[in-house]
Amino acid sequence: MKKFLSLLLTLAMVFALVACGNNTTTTNNNSGDDQNNADNTGTTGEMPDSIKIGVMGTMTGEMALDGDNIKGAIAVVEKELEEAGGLQVGDKLVQVEFVQGDTEGKPEQAVNVMQRMINQEGVVAVLGPNPSSDCLAAYEISQAAGIPAISNGATNVQVTEIGDYCFRACFIDSFQGEAMAQYAVDEFGAQTAAILYNNGDAYSVGLQEAFAAAFEDLGGTIVANEAFAGSDVKDYSAQLTNIMNADPDVFFVPTTNNMVPMIVQQARAMGIDCQLLGCDSWDYDFLPGLIGEDLCEGTVYTSGFSTEIETAQDFVAEFTELNGFEPSFASAMMYEAAQIVLNAIQTAQSVDGAAIRDAMAATDLDLITGHVTFDENRNPVKACAIIRIENGERVYVTSVEPE
Repeated sequence: MKKFLSLLLTLAMVFALVACGNNTTTTNNNSGDDQNNADNTGTTGEMPDSIKIGVMGTMTGEMALDGDNIKGAIAVVEKELEEAGGLQVGDKLVQVEFVQGDTEGKPEQAVNVMQRMINQEGVVAVLGPNPSSDCLAAYEISQAAGIPAISNGATNVQVTEIGDYCFRACFIDSFQGEAMAQYAVDEFGAQTAAILYNNGDAYSVGLQEAFAAAFEDLGGTIVANEAFAGSDVKDYSAQLTNIMNADPDVFFVPTTNNMVPMIVQQARAMGIDCQLLGCDSWDYDFLPGLIGEDLCEGTVYTSGFSTEIETAQDFVAEFTELNGFEPSFASAMMYEAAQIVLNAIQTAQSVDGAAIRDAMAATDLDLITGHVTFDENRNPVKACAIIRIENGERVYVTSVEPE
């Protein structure tokens, strides 16, 4: 019933936006006349003196650590813009304000935040949110309004299928799942695998499906594919018992970072000692401390980022100095998402939604994780990093390039 009500709310907001009859401009409640509105949307052909860009994410709640990384990345971008005097668009310096909104990891809240940013704040583009479930709800709103949106962490393939204003800075679940399955077979000689996933989370479901399909295509067997329902679950003993009895070569846990410590601790306590495999949500330097270094030693996971990547060193240093902790996948992808949008505004020399969208689709940039372009579905063509936990530290192992 909750999902049904959320869907009704989303559709109602989409219809309301479409009924307004203006799908490529935004309104700003602070503006007083039609001319000011035209200036803010770039429809006059001139760049405004200042623009707003939305930043959505899980600033509070169970995924607040992602929110801390998102805010940290935006702090780096703001510092760089301040040092440059603004965003250079043609012969004009434009001031950029980042308007932040907290989705709390709740799709219905993500819809509310997106609605506020478009109709009240008058943003020209949106960065985030990070969870796939939030994007699947909120991007219906931005698509209908003609406002480009780019997620830093939504790896579910359906996110960009919503429409041509929907982008992502991270790789998709199918590539991440395939990369991990290939690595498990090549590196560990795995023939059997078990999976534990959250069937209430689109991100977790997508990764489970991708890994399972790829592992079986490689000749492996999924001996246990166990699900739990929602982030409120704290006891995984029933699912872990089935996994223990299946005695897999590898155990894949595609869940968000807030659930990982408890799952791993319970698994190890039950005697499941096979090779652990994780996903990009594991990419935090605090996890070994929460899990226990001895329990997660040798674990490998996929990520779109590593602090050891040579091209990321300036970003790592600046982020760490500003925020007091090292960046993760979530922060690196938010920084790249911001750079993609800012570059598109510079290229288009406009804040018209369609112009920014087209410039984003034509992205051809060297960013902190390497060279980035987009495919026809607005998914980035970029490498996947394999990270191993050694002595409590995240160690970059290798990168898997897309085919």
